[in-house]
Amino acid sequence: MALLEVTKVDFEYYGSSFALQDVNLSLSQGERLVIYGRENSGKTTLLRLLCGLEEYDRGNILLDGVQLKELSQKQMDIGFSFDCRILDGKALAGDVISYPMKLREMPQESVDAYLEMVTSRCNIPMQTQIKDLSDMQIAVLILARLFAVDRRLYLIDDVWKDLPQEEKAVVTKYLNDNINGKNAIVATDDSDWARKISADKILVMTDKQVAPVLSAEEIERRPLNMQSAIFAGYELHIGKLVKIGEKYFAHLYGKDYPVSKPIGDVYVGKRVCFAIKRYGGPCDIQEVGNGEVMSFYYDVDAERIVTL
Repeated sequence: MALLEVTKVDFEYYGSSFALQDVNLSLSQGERLVIYGRENSGKTTLLRLLCGLEEYDRGNILLDGVQLKELSQKQMDIGFSFDCRILDGKALAGDVISYPMKLREMPQESVDAYLEMVTSRCNIPMQTQIKDLSDMQIAVLILARLFAVDRRLYLIDDVWKDLPQEEKAVVTKYLNDNINGKNAIVATDDSDWARKISADKILVMTDKQVAPVLSAEEIERRPLNMQSAIFAGYELHIGKLVKIGEKYFAHLYGKDYPVSKPIGDVYVGKRVCFAIKRYGGPCDIQEVGNGEVMSFYYDVDAERIVTL
């Protein structure tokens, strides 16, 4: 039995055009899932659904075989990273981090040992007020509080957003060290950092659809939508599919580049967004150069990936 099983879940905000439709995913014991999508694609909403903070309209969410709607927050035992904006600027870092440990009445020596570990690893002075911490320290503080106690499932929502690259690396390392062997779902809109999170599965979200849960290798071999291609590290270039004799080409920037495999005639002459895999060093953005035009591409008009 899967730890978490989501089947055909639909959700929409009352009075809004935003909706999630036909969401399907499963998470087994010890697995880690990354949810990747651009801003406003529904990542946070999905996380809120998975921990019972939003009520879905149709479908099923099962936690250890029990409907999520039938469980209290305590029974769920799910940890969800909070928004830093709710923090009291005058609160002490150590009090914020240790709060869930004190709720569970853990021994003071265990609390002190955990805070000492966080201080030594992340340079967070525990007697400092939140308002005096850096953005990176606050991101780590949120994770440190989340992992202070054992949970059935951890949900982490892009706590490193807007940090400089070198600071993101520090936070991501702390995250990877802590989710190892745990049940965790991490959401981010940064494709580079999504690939650096230690995950078993990837769920790519777009404004139109939620793709099937796949491994990073499966997504790279055959992206199912444009966001999947971006996640896999492909460059996307808009051009026209042309046919010369029996061969097919991507017409990009005034040049014709062979497409790696034949594609049906139905898209010949249409504007599509081709996925490019680079080989060797970089070249000018207006050149495909030594890149390979893949046999899948994005149909700009129909808004879907075209594959054979």
